[in-house]
Amino acid sequence: MDVEPPTGDDLNRMLVSMKQDVLRRAAAEPPARRRPWARRHLGLTLGLVALLGIGGAGGALALVLPSPFRAAPAATPSPTSEPTREPVPGATATVSPAPVAPSQPVIPTPALGIDCTTLGERIGVAALVPEAAVTERIAPHFSAVDASLLQEGVLECRWTAGGDEYATEWAIVRVSPDAARGTEWLSGLTQSGLPSLDVGDVSAVACRDGSYSCNSSIVSGPWWFEVSASSELPDTITPALLRAAAQDVADVVGAAPPASAWTAPTTMWSSMTDCSAMPSAGDIDRLVGAPGLAGPEEVGALEQTGIHLTQSTAVSCNWSVPPVDDPTVELAVPYITLEVVPGGGWAYGNRTYAGSPVDVAGAESATAVCYSGEGSSCWIDALVDDTWIQVVGGPSPEHQDLLIAVTEAIIAAQAASAGRG
Repeated sequence: MDVEPPTGDDLNRMLVSMKQDVLRRAAAEPPARRRPWARRHLGLTLGLVALLGIGGAGGALALVLPSPFRAAPAATPSPTSEPTREPVPGATATVSPAPVAPSQPVIPTPALGIDCTTLGERIGVAALVPEAAVTERIAPHFSAVDASLLQEGVLECRWTAGGDEYATEWAIVRVSPDAARGTEWLSGLTQSGLPSLDVGDVSAVACRDGSYSCNSSIVSGPWWFEVSASSELPDTITPALLRAAAQDVADVVGAAPPASAWTAPTTMWSSMTDCSAMPSAGDIDRLVGAPGLAGPEEVGALEQTGIHLTQSTAVSCNWSVPPVDDPTVELAVPYITLEVVPGGGWAYGNRTYAGSPVDVAGAESATAVCYSGEGSSCWIDALVDDTWIQVVGGPSPEHQDLLIAVTEAIIAAQAASAGRG
C-alpha cells in the first residue's frame, strides 16, 4: 500500500507525540544529582557519639567520578542518498520549537515529595510522642542550617506534644538523598561499636543512659535518614520503639528516586567555608565598644547528627566577651553571631521574621528585628548578592545602629575576600 508522508497538521501532531514520548522516557530515569562530599566537615573524628546525637566519619574520600553522560561521537553521513521527493503543493511543514527545560523553583523543596503531616501519619509518630503535632520551623526558629539543609534536598520533620517548640518530648525524622555519604558515615558508626537497628541496608542506633532519648541513622536504597526521639520519662524511648518507626520510614521512602537537586546560585559568599575572612575582634570592638571581645570563632551545628554535620553548608561565626564578675561592667553588645547561607537569598522575606526596613550599605535589602521569647535578642536580616545573612547581638532595640555597622563591616570583609571590594 502506498502511504503518503504526513504533512501540515498531521506532521505537527506526529512531532509533538514523538517529543512527549522522549520526555516521558527521560522522566522515568533516576535524575543525576551532585554529591556534596568535599565539605569542611569531612575530617570529623570517627565514632562521635553526642548526648543528643550520633555521628562519625569513615574518612574523607576524594573521589573523582566519571560522568555517566558522555557526548556521543559525531555521526558519519551515509553515502547512500535518499530519493528526491517532489514538494506537495500547499503542504509546508512547520517544525515545533524544541522544549525548553523548566527552571528550578525559586524556593528549594525536599527531594522526598511528602509533607511532614502525611509522613507522621504513615509512620505512627504518636507511638513516639503522645499528642504529637508537627512543629513548624518558622521565623524566628528557622535557621541558616534549616535553609542550607533544604537546599540539599533534606526533609526535616519535627513533632512535639501539642506542637510546642520547647516541649521536651519530641520526635525528629530527617531524610537526605545522599545515600553515598550516609553509607560512609555509617561505616564510622559501626566501626566505633554502635549496634545496628536492623533496618534498611545499613543502620546504627545510640541511646542516652536511662533511655530518655535515642538517635538512629539508616541508609535504605537511595536514601539516608535519621529517626530520633526523646521523653521526660526514663526507659521510654528504646531501640525497639525506634526500630518500628524507622522501618515505617524505610517503607515510605522505598526505592523511589530522589527529585532533581536544587542548585544554589554562585555568589560572593559561595567560597565561604569558615570565618577567616571576617572582621577581627579588634575591628568589631571599635564598632560596638566591647573590650576583651574574642573571635571570630566558627560555631558548629547544635544538633550533632550525621545529616546536620555533613549536609549543611551554613557558616556560623561568633564574637563574644568572656563573662566578668564585675556587676558594674555592662556592654551594649556583649556578643555578635553571624549566620550565612551561601546562595540562600530565597529565604529572605520568605522564612525570615518580619521586621523594620533599615539601610545597610552593601545589602539589596535589610530588616531589623527584636524578639522576646525564651530570652531576648535583636538581629539584622539582610539580602546580599543572592544570599541571606543574619547578624545577631545585643538585647536592646536602642543598639540597632551598632548592629547595622557590624553588618556593613561583615559585608565589606567578604566582598574584599571575594575580590569585589
